[in-house]
Amino acid sequence: MEAKLRTFAPVTVRGEENQGSKFWGFGKTVYQELLSIIADPDYGDISDPINGRDVVVEFMTAEETGASFPKTNIRVKPNQTPITEDKKVLTTLLDDQKDIREVYNELSYDELAEALGDWLNPNDGEEETTKTDTIVAASTLQSAVSSTSNVTDAFDDLFNK
Repeated sequence: MEAKLRTFAPVTVRGEENQGSKFWGFGKTVYQELLSIIADPDYGDISDPINGRDVVVEFMTAEETGASFPKTNIRVKPNQTPITEDKKVLTTLLDDQKDIREVYNELSYDELAEALGDWLNPNDGEEETTKTDTIVAASTLQSAVSSTSNVTDAFDDLFNK
């Protein structure tokens, strides 16, 4: 088990402005690509509701790319365009955006601890986990998280900072 960066950004889909903002989740590669565009002064503020730029997202499945993983291409349009010409829709988009915690449930500390415990010690009856497997998994977690002496401390350090 390894933590991976997942970023969520509010977006407005062209042609679906009346449906409001939606959240788009993407990984590290797309995140870094978008950051490089946002940091480039030649683009300006691409997120500006009046003078921003459209970002075209092209998603290809692993089967389409012939690889073992999907690919996402990002292209920023050169023209600056408003989100919408309708001021009422624009006001709604800006004022009524949902809180991401209403869309995606944030797990509590206890739920995360239980999920980690289940992963380290599965009790599904299919296959008994050996003590050696648990120790190897725990030591992997420890080295990835911190240099603490046990999994509980590592977990506490990870989620209570």
